[in-house]
Amino acid sequence: MKARRARRPGAPGLGIDIVEVSRVRRLAARRPSFLSRFLTPAEEKYCSASANRYERIAARFAAKEAVIKALDDRSIPLRSIEVLKNVSGKPAVRVSAPGYSRVGIELSLTHTSTYACAAALVWRK
Repeated sequence: MKARRARRPGAPGLGIDIVEVSRVRRLAARRPSFLSRFLTPAEEKYCSASANRYERIAARFAAKEAVIKALDDRSIPLRSIEVLKNVSGKPAVRVSAPGYSRVGIELSLTHTSTYACAAALVWRK
């Protein structure tokens, strides 16, 4: 496992990512296993139930990349990061990789038919 860069206690991390929806659509068509390599079963189910499936998939991919950037740890498997929705529909994230139980993460997602974007703000509890 790659060592994480030391931060001051409580120092925040910020990550942002943008994904082209058409790129995700092409990858999924060429390699159907692509989706199961980075989406959790719950995320696959959520995205598949929507007419704008590829926009939601692209948003989740962007979210996972934004979280990895904010945590400054590229060794985290994408499936260890799960995008959820809270009761009001606001996106939330759960990181199941070891060492991240004391980390708070705020997540914002947006998407159109062309692009999906995510921003993640991380702080140590």
